[in-house]
Amino acid sequence: MFDINGDITSIQDMTLWHMSTQSGYRTRYGCSLQHQIEIHFIETGTFKFTASEDEIEAGAGTAVLLKDTRRVEIVARPGSSKLAFLVPFEQVAPHLHRGYGSVGRGLGAFQSHIGPDTPGIEIIQRIASHLLQGFDPAEASSQDHAASALIHDALIMMFVSLWPKSDAKADEGSALPRHLERAIDWLDRHADQDVSVEQLARRSGASIRTLQNSFRHHLSTTPNAYILQTRLSRVHDELLNGSGDETIEGIASRWGFRHMGYFAARYRALYGESPSDTRRERRGGE
Repeated sequence: MFDINGDITSIQDMTLWHMSTQSGYRTRYGCSLQHQIEIHFIETGTFKFTASEDEIEAGAGTAVLLKDTRRVEIVARPGSSKLAFLVPFEQVAPHLHRGYGSVGRGLGAFQSHIGPDTPGIEIIQRIASHLLQGFDPAEASSQDHAASALIHDALIMMFVSLWPKSDAKADEGSALPRHLERAIDWLDRHADQDVSVEQLARRSGASIRTLQNSFRHHLSTTPNAYILQTRLSRVHDELLNGSGDETIEGIASRWGFRHMGYFAARYRALYGESPSDTRRERRGGE
């Protein structure tokens, strides 16, 4: 016999849940179709997480970041409880940008397991708890949805800003492999061209499999997703900072988007607004 008690809600493809158990349990799951991450705040008891290359024993007051959820196993000891949320990586990616036209270095520097009383973590946990307790999709009004969307965005921004990163000196040995640096540098200069993973692998001097594994391990993404995010980032930058004379369709086309419906959908998924909304923001600031 085992028991699991929980509450769950979903907001803009983010899932939040609270779970407690008196008996303990073991569960296995995974998502190979979409890159997503999970954050777990341990309230009582102990949880053991196994995901990708990580194996983490987490006790009360600690928090865990799972950067790869393709294959996950969680073992909860009796008397354990936790608050958690899952978010698609594409919602986090815009906040990891390192500058013009780049999608950043992923989640590689983010610590997987943090201890009690880590500064800033209580804020992230409090926002997640507020979203879970205060939002019921079945009964929410349009104003409730709008308010929850703002809190959703704040939760992601607080996570990226406040979650501890590896110490720079301790992280020196984990510099990007040369083949991955070559792939990124080449892509940054040729993002407007038709680029395939095969071509990117040739330019990097690595096999396709090696390159794909490097992107996932070091950048928390895939080559195709990185290419897409780079192009969307260039369009976003031009909509905000360009001359404003060119049409949105013209800008998107220059950065490799041939189907405007697909472009608009991916843009909204990444930035939480339409391309025309971004352009209006620019004009509103002039």
